[in-house]
Amino acid sequence: MALDNFTNLKAAVVDQSHRNDVANKIDDFILVAEQEMYNNPIESLNVRELETRATADTGIVDRFLALPDGFLRTRRILIDDKTTGADQYELRFYTPEVLPLSSQSGMPRAFTVTSQIEFDRIPDAVYNVEIQYFATPTALSTANQTNDVLTNTPSIYLYGTLWALNQWAERFDVAEYYYDKFIGAIKGANLIDDQGRYGPAPFMRIEGFVV
Repeated sequence: MALDNFTNLKAAVVDQSHRNDVANKIDDFILVAEQEMYNNPIESLNVRELETRATADTGIVDRFLALPDGFLRTRRILIDDKTTGADQYELRFYTPEVLPLSSQSGMPRAFTVTSQIEFDRIPDAVYNVEIQYFATPTALSTANQTNDVLTNTPSIYLYGTLWALNQWAERFDVAEYYYDKFIGAIKGANLIDDQGRYGPAPFMRIEGFVV
């Protein structure tokens, strides 16, 4: 059975778990797996299929901007540069604790992310910003049968759902087995994505004697 859609994924989970009493719970297990693939403490999924962009206009009364839909983390933010005539200027990122705030309004030069995007100053005009960010794809459901993660790396969904199922069943040794495979599938997807972006690691030759 191909793991190419939500319905087939659910059937595969029932088949591999050897349980016929969980069919009405699998939607919840898939949801738990989706949350874990982006928020686990070991290695979150970080592939280009999750990259997207949105545009928005700044306000002129405060220095805040709402996060775009599905936001996970920023890649970068570009702003129309009205001061130099250049098309865009890349804002510098700071952590929230060290964002340098200016008491003077003007074109933002830096930003941070909390529950919203925060600029280093109140804009002195309406600026258009382009937010390049990682976003969660649309969750799987009966109405949304597939997404890029399931299409390109179905093992992440399969192992993650089986982990969640066995956690619920309190079969913790089996759950640990599937969690290891789940994280391994995420690491593999991230590695392949990195190689696609940057190429393989360079080969190094070391001359001389080995002692």
